[in-house]
Amino acid sequence: MRKLIKGFPAVFFSLVFLSACGYAGDRQVQHSVYETQINSVQEAVDQFQKETGVLPIKNRDMGTPIYQKYPIEFRRLVPKYLPDAPDNAYGNGGVFEYMLVNVEKDPTVKVIDLTVAKVAQKLQRRVDVFRYQNHFGPLDEVIVPYRYTIDYDSLGYDQPPVVKSPFTGQELGFVMGPDVKVHIDYRKDLYAFLREYEGDYETGEDIREILVEHSPFVPVYSFPYTVNKQGEPIFLVKKKK
Repeated sequence: MRKLIKGFPAVFFSLVFLSACGYAGDRQVQHSVYETQINSVQEAVDQFQKETGVLPIKNRDMGTPIYQKYPIEFRRLVPKYLPDAPDNAYGNGGVFEYMLVNVEKDPTVKVIDLTVAKVAQKLQRRVDVFRYQNHFGPLDEVIVPYRYTIDYDSLGYDQPPVVKSPFTGQELGFVMGPDVKVHIDYRKDLYAFLREYEGDYETGEDIREILVEHSPFVPVYSFPYTVNKQGEPIFLVKKKK
């Protein structure tokens, strides 16, 4: 590992926001298409819960990250509550996995963009092989304590891999924690959403919900984030005991 990297400066975030604005029109059109299908699934989920008292979800380990924890099980909805699973759903050959969020208070249908998830999974496999062969992870520079950039040279990449954000269309990179698990860096998306939508967030509060609230997607493979005193997104890191 090398030097400490300070958080993104305000000028950089301003450029990010201007870039993200260019995607706003296309994003809204795409989201309206997704939401038509999401709304039909939402109606089916609501009716299923009303009649059965439970949710049509698959069982996942309690340690599963919150935005991947409650996948919808369409075989419990089809055909009584829904004629068929959406054609963009993973089980029908599509690229979205339908999930529920806020299951305790207001179960809400969202989707995971599996094209994004697959890039993260491919990178994680390379990281795991490197760790197995070298007995340490390919951690590079310290962003903040417990959050690191990745040594892509050691992994054999000519260029760092990126994903196209389902939230803004921007290219997002990757970061890791001490457990050497790959996460997508959503700071650019969060900055754009914090500027586009009203919200009163305090330092120490997880702000990822702003992405979920204002889009059909969930931030898969994400660390928690909060805001600094300037209202800019930063990693939310709990101090190790």
